[in-house]
Amino acid sequence: MKKALLLIFFVLTSMSTVFGQTFESGLDLYQQGDYERAARILQQSDEPEAILFTGKSYFSLNNYLLALYYLNTIPENSATEIKQEAQFTAALTHFQLDDFAKSLDILKTLSKAQPSGSTTRAALTYYDQILGYLTLKQRREVFRESVYDEVRLDVLESSIGLVSYSSAISLLNLYKRSVPSSSPLRLNRIETMLNDSVSYMQRYNPNRVVQAPKGISYNIGVVLPEFEYEAPEYEIPQHLYFGIQLAVEEFNSENADQKAFITYRNTNDALNSAEGIVNDLVWNEDVDFILGPLFSGVAKEFSNLAEEYEVPLLLPLANADSLDLYNDYVFQLNPSFATQGKVMANYAVNTLGYDTLGVIAEKGSLGDPAARSFVHEAERNGALVEYYFVENLEEYGYDIRDYTQFFTSDTLDSVDMVEAVYAPFTGTVAATLVESMLTDLEAMRSTVAILGSEEWMNVNLEDRRLDETELYYTESFNVDTSTVKANTFASSFRLRFSTQPNQFAYIGYDAAKIVLETLKRVKNPAYLRDALKDLNNYEGMSTRVSFRGAHVNHEIKIKRMPRDSDLLEEITEDSIER
Repeated sequence: MKKALLLIFFVLTSMSTVFGQTFESGLDLYQQGDYERAARILQQSDEPEAILFTGKSYFSLNNYLLALYYLNTIPENSATEIKQEAQFTAALTHFQLDDFAKSLDILKTLSKAQPSGSTTRAALTYYDQILGYLTLKQRREVFRESVYDEVRLDVLESSIGLVSYSSAISLLNLYKRSVPSSSPLRLNRIETMLNDSVSYMQRYNPNRVVQAPKGISYNIGVVLPEFEYEAPEYEIPQHLYFGIQLAVEEFNSENADQKAFITYRNTNDALNSAEGIVNDLVWNEDVDFILGPLFSGVAKEFSNLAEEYEVPLLLPLANADSLDLYNDYVFQLNPSFATQGKVMANYAVNTLGYDTLGVIAEKGSLGDPAARSFVHEAERNGALVEYYFVENLEEYGYDIRDYTQFFTSDTLDSVDMVEAVYAPFTGTVAATLVESMLTDLEAMRSTVAILGSEEWMNVNLEDRRLDETELYYTESFNVDTSTVKANTFASSFRLRFSTQPNQFAYIGYDAAKIVLETLKRVKNPAYLRDALKDLNNYEGMSTRVSFRGAHVNHEIKIKRMPRDSDLLEEITEDSIER
């Protein structure tokens, strides 16, 4: 009998020793930030403390549902400290899942728990921070979903001065209808504060600084294609991603209480459709916004899904005009061609003083909407568009003399004079059309000014017999590498990625910075869409950004092609409007 007892004692002691070793090694990995390995080791034990840190490990990995699974399986007879820490972590997890009612319910219960300690005090602090963080819509959801009358009353009281007067009255009425009997003292005080709309408006501040709970994290979805190393497009998405990554790392180093995490998906992966990628990012990664994709065709699929899930989508390069139609959650950093046409028309008429104009573009190309927008804006400003040629120029083998013959400065009776011609040539045929048009203008000794798209930027007028011709073109992105900011970025980029940044690295950095700085200001991702729409005069390294209440960047540079020792003249839309 003694031998049997001794054997049992030996087995229990051995198991305890094994658990101790397992837990200690798992805890060491957790403290080192190796949460994935920590979870694998800790989940081998069914001891309460191991279960707790398994849940905390999965929380740190942003796997919130699995974190809740472990946190909710801690036995009731566990030590009070373990149960309280599990409840607090579960409340943080529900917050990250936007289940604010559940989070507040747990924190309210925990803040009143006995004995009181650091965890209960932290619960009370976090509870108050969440109350100041919620949007009006989220407050309504908490009202409907919370199981505690006291939580609803706290939400009502914390709303005073933070929501409009009519919204506060609606919340008060909703609360009074939600309980058969309420707390007379607190409720009377709230009703007194809401008796006078004038005095309420004196304390109402719609532009208050929202407070985010400490430790909040933002999840960023990045969707870009991958190319083979030898492909000419290889460095475009690579440097875009590196720029985004550098912005996120900078954000994390500068903000102790807020962190951002990247989840990348390859849009060139044949196994992943746009629908599959967005579903994965929204359902499994709980992303707050998405950066990408790269091309307009793919972006169209993603934009529709962004609208369905109400997740803001920021496109760094895609600029098709169709992307903005009916898409309230899609933002284009690269101005659309219609916007470019509008800006160029304003500059041509109001700054250069041209009042008789011509237009030529390839039908069905991206220059087509630019041409239409140019005509509309020019005529709105009082100019006359004498010639409007948006044709299938390919049919003529890009021999466009039948059209360019009208862009002459000769005083022929059969030809009405124009002062400038807008030629938004785009795509692979742009260079051919540019060359054809310049050749025709040379042959006619024309002095008509040329208003072009970005494809005109490499034209050298000094090599042409166009001594009096002026050339202006639009430009969406341009990096001034001589600035201190750009040099600092380039140095950090080389140190981090062992390569020199190209233009796309700066664009990726700017795109991420725009969203991260907006999130830092508004705190709650639910405000992100409207905050981006209100973003104006943001000075990035690759571009200036103004959405002006819409979804397309309106900041476009217009440059004048220099001659001889002329300096390149740069004009922004703001200078045009002034």
